[in-house]
Amino acid sequence: MHYDSDRFIQKVCEQIGFKAARKGIEQELEAHIDDNIEQFIAQGLDERTAIIKATECMGDPIEIGEALNMVHRPQTEWGVISLVILLSIFGVGTMLFIGDLPVGSSSIFGKRQIVYTILGIGFMVGIYLFDYMKLYKYGREIFLSGIILTITTVLIGTNENGMLCLKIGELTFTTASICNLMFMVYVIAELSKCRGKGINAFLKICSLCALSLVSLFLNRAFTLSLIMLIVYAIILTVAAIKGHFNYEKRWSYICATCGISAISLIAFIPYMMLINYNLHNNEYSANTVSKYLEGSQRIGKSVFLNANGWRHLPKHWADYFLTIITANFGWIIGCLIISFLIALFSIMIFRTLNLNNTYGFYLSVGIIVYLIINFILSILTTLGYVNNLDCNLSFVSFGGTNYFNNIFVVGLFLSVWRRNLIVPSDMFSSLTHCN
Repeated sequence: MHYDSDRFIQKVCEQIGFKAARKGIEQELEAHIDDNIEQFIAQGLDERTAIIKATECMGDPIEIGEALNMVHRPQTEWGVISLVILLSIFGVGTMLFIGDLPVGSSSIFGKRQIVYTILGIGFMVGIYLFDYMKLYKYGREIFLSGIILTITTVLIGTNENGMLCLKIGELTFTTASICNLMFMVYVIAELSKCRGKGINAFLKICSLCALSLVSLFLNRAFTLSLIMLIVYAIILTVAAIKGHFNYEKRWSYICATCGISAISLIAFIPYMMLINYNLHNNEYSANTVSKYLEGSQRIGKSVFLNANGWRHLPKHWADYFLTIITANFGWIIGCLIISFLIALFSIMIFRTLNLNNTYGFYLSVGIIVYLIINFILSILTTLGYVNNLDCNLSFVSFGGTNYFNNIFVVGLFLSVWRRNLIVPSDMFSSLTHCN
């Protein structure tokens, strides 16, 4: 059967089940057919005949469509989804059965967490189905919205546990966490556009990172500022290693990134310690955490917990949730949760190394580093090595804002992986080899 190019492409695309992939396939087929048409016209054929022959050379449209349908399918990482749901269930279960905490019965938090979990899983599915490339397209608008939200919070926000929040009726929002995601989305979008553009592009990205961190700092989100400083430093280091700005000068960019990051940490950490440091509280927190953990058993309540209950928990007791779980349920449960989180991060890292789109790749790197740094700080807090840091154990700790933030970034990662075979493949190098 003779097809003109439009009918041929339409027939091919009818076989593609995932509609989001059709536009890209149409463009590829059109480009290939146009190349064939030019070749046949150059051989002396008239345009109509050239179109027919160029289309026939493509082969059977149904067979081609079926083959493309096998390749351009949405991908679902069920391992990530399963672990997120499992961790969420652990979080709800532990809250329901911990008992009386310094601010009341944990069952109240558990019932709230059930609502957060149900809404959160639905939210994750929605983000998974969402086309993350729209964030790339509207990154600037998202960034400006984050700046406006930051300014609004600074001007009219209320102080909640040392951090500025917006209060709407009975609901209180930690806007710094929301703004942070807006900033990261835009910074990575701009980074993706800067490939091969040298020192000016590098300085632009560093400036955007600095502006994002200052905005978080103004919101008094000091721990989040520290976390994001590390996140941006690692993203820029990975970009430098890949020769993103300039392959020939990649070592210069690696050194510059490490130097800027080190200077920023040296300047930031003492200031943060000056704000948060309290010798008496820090010693009390470390000693109390040690007592709860030292008396912990493999299964069941710790000896210290049985004797004293939760009344000796530090002031910022919600930051010690892994300590609470271990002391109440035993080391096995605590280690099990840690194992699930490590498995989650491992799967995400493995999938990220197989991403084909620059924006999706750096977005996934940022998401993974963000979750891992939170995890590390939570472990250090649990062991009593650091204090007064607002960190959380992803999907398990108290708080709706933290839970929805974690759900959002994982849903975004799933959206990136879902479209890995559909969005344009523009990754030009791996971490070990650059072209």
